[in-house]
Amino acid sequence: MDRARRHELRELNERAWNGEKDLFPVGKSLDSTMKKNTAFIKRLRTAITPATLNTFLQEIKTVSLSKYLSEIVSACHEGLCRLKSPGEIEAGVEIVSALHQRFGPDEFTSYLGWFLGRSMATPDKSVLKALASEAREKEEKDRLVRQRVLLRVVTELWLVDVLRTLDDIKRPDDATNGAAGKQTEVKSRASAKGGAAEPFPLEVLKDLLGHDREHANLPLLVIFVKAFSWDVLGVRAAGSEGRKTVEEDGATRAGDGSEDQEGDPEPTSGDPPFTPPELQERFRNVLKRYFEDVKSHLLRDQKAIFSQSRKNAEAYVKSGEVFEDRQANFEKQVKAQERLVANAQAIADIIGTEMPDLKDNDDPSSGANGAIGIVKAGEYLRGQGDGSGIWEDEEERRFYENLVDLKGKVPSMLLEEVKKKKADADEQVGKKIDPAEVVEAPKPTDAAGEDQSVAIANKTIGAQVDALLSRLPDLTTKEAIDQTAIDFCYFNSKASRNRLVKALTDVPKGRGDLLPCWARLVATLGQYMTDIPKGLVEYLDAEFRSLQRRKEKEFLGQVRLSNIRYLAELTKFGIVPEHVVFHCLKVSLDDFSRMNIEIICNLLENCGRYLLRNPETSPRMTTFLETLQRKKSVQHIGQAERMLIENAVYYVDPPQRPAIQQKERTPMELFIRKLAYADLTKRNHSKVLRQIRRLHWEEKEVVAVLHKVFTKPGKVKYGNIHLLSILLSAINRYHPDFVIGVIDTLLESISFGLEHNDFKFNQRRVAEVKYLGELYNYRMLEHPVVFDIMYKIMTFGHGGPPMPGRINPFDQPDDFFRIRLIATILETCGMFFNKGAAGKKLDYFLSFFQYYIHAKNPLPMDIEFLVQDIFALTRPQWKLASNIEEATKVFQLAVAQDQKTSGLDKVMEQDDGLSGASSDDEHDMHHDDDDESGSDDGDVDAEDLEQDPSYNASESEEEAIVVTREEEEIDPEDEADFDREYAKIMAESFETRKFQPKQQFDIPLPVRAKNRDAANGSEPVESGPGTPGGTMAFALLTKRGNRQQARTVELPSDSNFAVALINQRQAAKEEQQRIKNLVLNYDLRENEDHEGHEKPPAHHHLNRLESRSGKERGQRVRKLQLSDVDWYDNPGKKAA
Repeated sequence: MDRARRHELRELNERAWNGEKDLFPVGKSLDSTMKKNTAFIKRLRTAITPATLNTFLQEIKTVSLSKYLSEIVSACHEGLCRLKSPGEIEAGVEIVSALHQRFGPDEFTSYLGWFLGRSMATPDKSVLKALASEAREKEEKDRLVRQRVLLRVVTELWLVDVLRTLDDIKRPDDATNGAAGKQTEVKSRASAKGGAAEPFPLEVLKDLLGHDREHANLPLLVIFVKAFSWDVLGVRAAGSEGRKTVEEDGATRAGDGSEDQEGDPEPTSGDPPFTPPELQERFRNVLKRYFEDVKSHLLRDQKAIFSQSRKNAEAYVKSGEVFEDRQANFEKQVKAQERLVANAQAIADIIGTEMPDLKDNDDPSSGANGAIGIVKAGEYLRGQGDGSGIWEDEEERRFYENLVDLKGKVPSMLLEEVKKKKADADEQVGKKIDPAEVVEAPKPTDAAGEDQSVAIANKTIGAQVDALLSRLPDLTTKEAIDQTAIDFCYFNSKASRNRLVKALTDVPKGRGDLLPCWARLVATLGQYMTDIPKGLVEYLDAEFRSLQRRKEKEFLGQVRLSNIRYLAELTKFGIVPEHVVFHCLKVSLDDFSRMNIEIICNLLENCGRYLLRNPETSPRMTTFLETLQRKKSVQHIGQAERMLIENAVYYVDPPQRPAIQQKERTPMELFIRKLAYADLTKRNHSKVLRQIRRLHWEEKEVVAVLHKVFTKPGKVKYGNIHLLSILLSAINRYHPDFVIGVIDTLLESISFGLEHNDFKFNQRRVAEVKYLGELYNYRMLEHPVVFDIMYKIMTFGHGGPPMPGRINPFDQPDDFFRIRLIATILETCGMFFNKGAAGKKLDYFLSFFQYYIHAKNPLPMDIEFLVQDIFALTRPQWKLASNIEEATKVFQLAVAQDQKTSGLDKVMEQDDGLSGASSDDEHDMHHDDDDESGSDDGDVDAEDLEQDPSYNASESEEEAIVVTREEEEIDPEDEADFDREYAKIMAESFETRKFQPKQQFDIPLPVRAKNRDAANGSEPVESGPGTPGGTMAFALLTKRGNRQQARTVELPSDSNFAVALINQRQAAKEEQQRIKNLVLNYDLRENEDHEGHEKPPAHHHLNRLESRSGKERGQRVRKLQLSDVDWYDNPGKKAA
């Protein structure tokens, strides 16, 4: 809204609050019919637009609305909730101000404020919890869309002094009771502080932001600070100062706004904000407290995203894939984080605070400890690598090495029995369990004191052990395994340990995931109960030997694989002796069958790396791998078995690969990159500029590095791109050629992104178009370049305007990234396209942009909001089209308007420039018409030129124009050489064409005057009285424009050209006479046939004569010619 109009409304509304009447002029006789009143209420509810504003104001003046105020209040509230564009919001403010001035705050405004306050209140959490998740999410989206507009409406009404505080509102009598609770709470909090009540929008912000722990209302706050940064917060918005000029030292100053902007005047120092400074500080304090909470949210989410990214990477390395649900959840978190960062950046720019440093890795030491597969083989063999040693990663190392110490978790007396009988247990390994020992096992515990542990052990131990063992299939986490080991210590006895060993040997079918967990349980208990791991290893070894004896039993394949994997997991805990593992490998290698090949491969894949990288077993494992490779190459095995062995060996001992070479950079390059990428900030960009200017610009290497830095804005922080533009603008004073090269490379890079359209370049492409807009802001470009790039972005690959339904591989209908690029450019510099040619071009461009948007699939919500924000920023009064038909119509109207305004001017200029030529063409057309009608004066010859003074005048004018042109100076020697070469070429051409058949001269010749002899393009004119002796006249045909002219050329009679033409003419006449004689002789023969003077042999003789040679035929023709002459001269001879 115009600031002058806002001041005027504010003054009138303030007078209405003071009790003044008749502020809004009304008619003397008001229409009180129900039809008019109900029509006004209905229109107020559904049709508040800039087009209907005058209608509303006129009806407020002429219609009696006092009886329907309660309906008008509710209808006005509903109509305000339906507003969308800034133009509609301004119209709504005008209408509400008019109603406020007519009816006053007591009858209208206080009740409207109650409705608006209720709509802006945060929803009750208990009500939201009662809804389903989908319904709750839909309700949140609807609330954000509704409050997005209402927050602007409420603030605008507060700025024009329609709304004041929550103390000035009243609850209508017909309002529902369910909505009153929340509003009463808000009002009571505002009134409890004492002193003056808080302003209406400040209370709304406190209520919205105070209960927002998930920061769902952050988009609403962004809309608020962008729209009212100056009037409420006293901070100038970006772009309000116009395009900037960079000084010599890098400092920027606002340019003259008169050349860049028009329309609404921007706030200046003479037009202060509507909000006093102390109130501005209160608003800023609310925003700062909320922003601090947003910063902690950002850091928390960034840490969670990094953790999830590491887990996904580890899962990908282990299994080769990441589950779709996990990947989808991760992408959802990343998108939410990006939106949160963008909104937080907007708030930080307004309130002048710094964004938190969002690092990808907050633990500097985690890069070394969490590396996956980057440790060298030699360091693995020594177990002293920078990574996790003999393990794949740090998590795996902790699982297999960091076992819980039972002595610190359970009373030491529960572990004493094993120590006392440690020697006995070693002797009894391998013996069968005596049932008497199971009964006598609890006896030593009876000798202990009467403490709690003994009491628990004395209860029904068998049932408790069974309950503990039943939990074994559920042990899938490290914490559950450690807790089970601690619980088992309270039931420690010989019988309990034997029962545990028996339970551990019975692995459920298809539960291979339990083997690592059970192996960890065995290793944890084996620190103090050595008989458990020994008994389990002996059982598995015996089972392996038994299975080897039953080779023909193919159905035991799953049991064999489970057995060997169990042994492999226990090996990684250091439980299985070395000789047992290598015995299994040796037995399988000796009998190199398919079954044993699968056993070897499973054992290698599960514990092969451990055996190879463990210093104690590495030599023996290396020897085994060499033997396995030799046997694979010597023995004939199937392709499947060969592939299994190769994969297993490659997994255990992958081939040596060179380390990734780090790009070597010179110290100067590192210094420049540090200046641009690390040191460049808002506070020290002048210092960075001085450092760059001090570099050795005469060295090509330095200029090349600077060119790379300034042409890759994607490597700079997004918030520092405008600083890069400032540096480039300052450098332009001293190195303009360098700046031109940078801009050319930038435009080429934007075109490169359009040609490839690879999503991995999207971030870089956004930074490039942002950089382009910033370069325009700092006067390094002009608007034609920006508009050319924007048109190229939208039309590349389409071959013109995009058509709905036509597929472009570079721009699919569901790909909206080009819209984001255009929005980024317009968001950066679109506010400056308000005046002159730039303003007209933007209006035309926005109509085409709107058509382009509707030519695609329906927009997602984030892109739709982005488009609305761009139109609100550049053209607030623009009415967005709702479908492709409306967008096409608007675009067609824009094209027609553009043709009227610019196209006709160009046509007029062309008409002025081509007026002479067009008049000549018309003259030629008239002469052509005369030729067709048979007139003799259609062409112009030498006499016509003398008789037509107007033509002479025009010719003299043309000649004058030619003479006054600047002609190129030619050296006389060069001109003479040219003439000689030209004459030589013409002579050669004439000689080559001498023996060629004559081509038909198909150019129409001009009609000659009657008093002159007719001549064609190559016929000489007979010498007459006016022709000098010894010369021949020729008609030379020329052409000027569309008009043909015939001029007379005199040549000597003895010239080669004249003699050749005379001979040619004589030969043509002789040939013509010969043909004439033949025709006459033919007529003579026919006459003789009819009279009967000739006999039939004469016809035969005639045929014979025709078959003679040409010479004889010519002689016969001459005889006939003489007889014919005598016959014609003496007609009486024939009669005689």
